[in-house]
This record gives sequence, structure tokens and C-alpha cells, in this order.
Amino acid sequence: MSSSTAAPRILIIGAGSRGSAYAWAIKIGTPGTIVGVAEPAEFKRDLFVSKHALDVSAGLVFEDWKQMIATEEAREKLKREVDGICVCTLDDTHCEIVLALRPLNIHILCEKPLSTTLDSCVQMCRALNSKEHNPIIFAIGHVLRYSPHNMLLRKLLCDDKVIGDIVNINHTEPVGWWHFSHSYVRGNWRKTSTSAPSLLTKCCHDIDLLLWLLCSPSTDTRPHLPSSISSSGSLVHFKPSQKPATAGAATNCYSCPAADTDCIFSAKKIYDELNLAQGNKGWPVKIVVPEIEEAPSIADAQRMLKIALEADYITDKEQDDKSYYGRCVYEAGNDVVDNQVVTMTWDDDGPAGRGAKTATLTMIAFSKRICERFTRVYGTLGEVEADSNTIIVHDFKTGQSKTYRPWVDMVSGHGGGDGGLVGAFVRAIVKVGDGWTVEEVQNKVVGVTVDDVLRSHAAVFAAEEARLGRKVVDWDEWWNREVGQAAE
Repeated sequence: MSSSTAAPRILIIGAGSRGSAYAWAIKIGTPGTIVGVAEPAEFKRDLFVSKHALDVSAGLVFEDWKQMIATEEAREKLKREVDGICVCTLDDTHCEIVLALRPLNIHILCEKPLSTTLDSCVQMCRALNSKEHNPIIFAIGHVLRYSPHNMLLRKLLCDDKVIGDIVNINHTEPVGWWHFSHSYVRGNWRKTSTSAPSLLTKCCHDIDLLLWLLCSPSTDTRPHLPSSISSSGSLVHFKPSQKPATAGAATNCYSCPAADTDCIFSAKKIYDELNLAQGNKGWPVKIVVPEIEEAPSIADAQRMLKIALEADYITDKEQDDKSYYGRCVYEAGNDVVDNQVVTMTWDDDGPAGRGAKTATLTMIAFSKRICERFTRVYGTLGEVEADSNTIIVHDFKTGQSKTYRPWVDMVSGHGGGDGGLVGAFVRAIVKVGDGWTVEEVQNKVVGVTVDDVLRSHAAVFAAEEARLGRKVVDWDEWWNREVGQAAE
């Protein structure tokens, strides 16, 4: 692509929920165009091709990502015909894919988290920053940075300083009682051994949001790094000891006597009564049965859903290999925590620097709200209340309060964050075509550097070390020990 007159050509790896969401946001809200997909599931691949009117004969529709770079000819074709690639596969595949793509010098957007271990995150960031290859644009799926709500919140706090110096931020991610059971008990992110801790898979962009607000205000390019991180939390509820006595030995909701009376987590209730029966054939129902969106009627969809939910695994290996969404939440073998609190502290940055402050993140499964985050910010001159729809600034000096209602994109997910992220990625590619350097667009358009991405992921791993060790982690000592040498 040589100039902004050409639409950036984007290929999606992984046509699941995130890949489809990003592709849709690119299609309706950016100058980019979807030109290809790599997806092993035939139904998902065919549906994606149909929705985006892809020309299969163009040779950019693949059964998996390895196929698209299998030969030198295939790699050269990608470099000629694709400007950007969105990696939207399962978390533990990100590292292998990004490392394989990096030598092609094609711009990359990677879904969060970056990877599932600190070592692999460091390895990816070293490759992305490597001088052995041409620089590329890199974006990460930390969509909270890109919603109109959070962009305004950051402007008010960091640029306009409407409440003076920030002293404390209290941020909560209410996952939602049935959402947690879907994704983190029955779903792909249920076990640390096959995925990662829930703080990483669910809240890495919440940690990133806090660091975005507190580490690198736009008035100072020097990051104000935390001084310490501590954390506590555990798996309280989703384990055999909490199983209703009336459930007996049942391991599947469709054979459980407690499903209709004593268990709020019944798969029949969650997927059918709360969603499908209300006309929703999208998420989370389509995660259970991807083909369900094509069902001619709700009755047909309910029959498809029932067949899928009645399936139950027999061995632990089967459970590790596949999610069984009708499985009893108390017998699912999950081990990720269902509640966690992270505390971060900052020391005074010196006479001309920024002051001491603290921040807490609460991740809780048991909430009525489903991912409708809310935040309280306490400053020397005022206080801010923020939820998913409004920002209220209380001014101590005037005694007045002002309410802001940022525009909320109801089409793009995460309050417009999905569209904001892919929009920034595509615009950055356009700017490079117009002659901007990668460094310029990384800072001014994407708005986050590879170093920022590594720092926010590292904070998650530091918090997990603190939780497991029941200790307070000194940031500088931990970074030098765990990250510093590896990142050089």
C-alpha cells in the first residue's frame, strides 16, 4: 500500500467471536477492507467468507494459519497482498503465530492477552522490537483504551486534571454470575494449565487501564512506575464442596435433579431461558453451537442447543481438549479464581514529578452486572464516579458536580472499544502509507508502544506471584529479576 487512497487490506486469523467482531468493526467503521481469513472450523470459515464476500479464488482463505505461510511462494503472496493481520486465536497460540509472522514485516493486531506466560510475552516483545526486521505497527486487544468513555476519562484526569493530583483509583470488573460460569468454569479459560490465570485472561486490560491512567500521562513521557504490587483471591464457589446435595452424582445439567430447583447455574437456564428463549442466538449461545445462528427458527435452535448441552466428557483429557457447556459447574475441573483484588502503589516521583498514589482492581464473578465496569477516582481537588455510561466530576472547590455522557457505540463491542482499536490500527497503516514512520503512528495513532504492552502484562504476572506467595512484590526488584535481563 503506497498511499491513503488505497484501503488497507486486512486478513483475520481466527473467525470466532473476537475475529468476527474485529472484522465487522473494520468493515463498517474504517477505510480498511477484509481480504482473507484463516480458520480451521469449516462452518466458521464459510460463514466468514459469506459475510465478507471474500473471493476464495484469490487464494487468501486458509484452513489454518500455518497453511498461509507454508511455502516461500505463500509468504511472498501475503507480503504483496496483505497490509495487516489480526491474530484472534486462543491465547496460548498467540506467541507462535506472532513470531512466525514477524519476519514478513506485515503489521499485526493481536487479541489480548499477548500470551499466557511471562517468558512468552517477553519473547514476543523482543521480536516485535527487533532491529533485524523492518519496524511494524503492533496493536494489542486492550480495547478499554479505545472506548469514547475511557478516552474522555483519561483526558479529564490526566490532561485537564479536573480533580487535581490523583491519590487513589478503585476500579471494579464485575464479570457477571452466569458469564463467569460460561467462560471461566465451563469454557476455554477454566484451567490455568490449559489457559492462564483469570486475572490475565479476563482483566489484563483492566490492569492496563490503570497503568494508562497512572503511569504515563500525556504531559510526561517518562513512565511513573509502580513501587509495589500485592494481591489476594481464591476459587470460592465453583468446586465439588459447593455442589447442591440434591444434585447427587449428576455431572450434566440435563440429567441433574437440582437443575430446575436448586442451581442457578443450570445450563438450561443460562443458555436457553436467559438467552435463546429471549431470541438471542448470538453470544454466548453461538459459542456452544456455532451453527445456531443459521437455525431457521428458535424451536430448531433449541433442539440444536439441547443436543450440544447433553454432551458430557468422561475423562479429564477430554475436558482439557474441549469445553462442555452442559457440564455441572461444580464438577468442571476448573481452578481459576472467581474473585481477586489487586493493589498497586506508587512512590512520590520527586520534587518535579508525580506524587504517591494507590490503585485497586477488584475482579468478581458474582455480580448482576456483566462486564459493566465502574470506577471511583479520588484526587486532591475532587472526586470522579464513572460507570459504563456516565462520568460524574465532583469539584471540592466549587461544590458543584458535572455529568458527562460520552457517546456509546452500541454496534461495536466494549462501548466502542472494539471499533476504536481496529480503527486506530487501520488508520496507522494508512498513515505509514502516507509517509509517517512506524514510531510516529505507534505513539500518535495506536497510542501504545510494545514496551507499554509488556509492562501491563508483566504487572498481571507480578500480581499473580504476589497472590500465590501471599506477599508484597517490589516492582523494581521483580522487574529486574523476571523481565529486565530477558527483555534486553
